[in-house]
Amino acid sequence: MPVAFTPIYTASAVPQPSQYVSLIDPVFIDHVTRHMGQQMTVMTTAGKLEGVLTGVAVDHIQLNIDKDKALHVRIAQIVYFECFSISYR
Repeated sequence: MPVAFTPIYTASAVPQPSQYVSLIDPVFIDHVTRHMGQQMTVMTTAGKLEGVLTGVAVDHIQLNIDKDKALHVRIAQIVYFECFSISYR
């Protein structure tokens, strides 16, 4: 009779991950953050998205595309974005 699950055991010969790394782009994140609350177009590796920028984190942005639908887009997948120009003064 087959077993419903297989127990998992650590093996000393197989290295276990002990550190996770996220690449961040602080200048790009700062630039995107300046457009908070604005309508924008984001080109990703998967295609074009349009919505209102409602959140920025170190690894993703949140675009609201409808009143009850939000997209969370990884910053590493963003190629460029279009938005109204802003002042850096």
